[in-house]
Amino acid sequence: MIDILRTMENLTRSKPGCQCCCLYEQLNDTHTVLYVEQWESRETLQHHVRSSMYMRLLTAMELSSEAPEIQFHEIAETRELEFIEEMRSESGR
Repeated sequence: MIDILRTMENLTRSKPGCQCCCLYEQLNDTHTVLYVEQWESRETLQHHVRSSMYMRLLTAMELSSEAPEIQFHEIAETRELEFIEEMRSESGR
């Protein structure tokens, strides 16, 4: 499974619309794996999910010894440094 995810990570990074693709492993008793993809739009994500390459990811999840936890997060707004400044100034009131 890890080999499939590493391959997916490298292939996905080069796809149009992919902003980030990372694989994290926690090597302890539970051997937790976190695979994260970030896409520039819902359309690019949808194109990816419908691809034959994504089928490899689904196959890898089926190899898991436990049922995988799958989450999709949609972000309505992205803020930058001004958000920190705004939050810190509000806390001082």
